[in-house]
Amino acid sequence: MIHTDVVIVGAGPCGLFQLFERGLLGLQAEVVQSIRQPGGQCTELYPDKPIYDIPAIPVCTGEELTDALLKQIEPFDCGMHLGQEVREVVRNDDGFYVRTG
Repeated sequence: MIHTDVVIVGAGPCGLFQLFERGLLGLQAEVVQSIRQPGGQCTELYPDKPIYDIPAIPVCTGEELTDALLKQIEPFDCGMHLGQEVREVVRNDDGFYVRTG
């Protein structure tokens, strides 16, 4: 069993950025992603397609965006559970229990 402050469901760009934000706040975070690689749809559906709507980046590919986000979270000890789905969330006296599979 893993104890953590935050569980993030999905390792797409938003989930990866949340790992970064939680790290800045000093919170331990774990991410659960159903596909076997981080990046979500950006890497799964269009890794080479140009993306034009990322703030402060005129153009990048899904793969480039994912690589940059992964580099950004390197300083933080984030758990990444790829190829898993959240099966159950239960609240108990100590917080929440999240079962994956």
